[in-house]
Amino acid sequence: MKKNLILISFLGFTLAFSQAQEEKKATPAQKESSREIYVQGADIQPSFPGGINVFRGNVAQNINLKKIENATGKVSSTAKFAINIEGNIESITVVGKNTDFNKQVENAIKSIKTKWKPATYKSQPVKYWFQIPFAAFID
Repeated sequence: MKKNLILISFLGFTLAFSQAQEEKKATPAQKESSREIYVQGADIQPSFPGGINVFRGNVAQNINLKKIENATGKVSSTAKFAINIEGNIESITVVGKNTDFNKQVENAIKSIKTKWKPATYKSQPVKYWFQIPFAAFID
């Protein structure tokens, strides 16, 4: 009987003073490949061959202003997109007052097939977000 009482006491103390381990849930960023996470402050930002002005020029050349209806004067949009770890553009969002111009900017960005040099954080490639304004004057 004493042995049973001692055994029950040890089990009771073990249960009473043990720490419960919680299962850690992965964040949405951790659910992606560990290399695909977005880091707010990259050590090295992504770069387009020739620089950002060359990229903006390529996008501007691919915007078809003839397809923009009901607009005169200045139209503007802001494009937000990610450069993934392979250097490809993804997740494009364009906002502005003129939906036709927004669509043209989005299509022009999608048409750029040149790869970027991806951003790095602690010497590892990471996803990086860009936000760039675009404007045009329509007669």
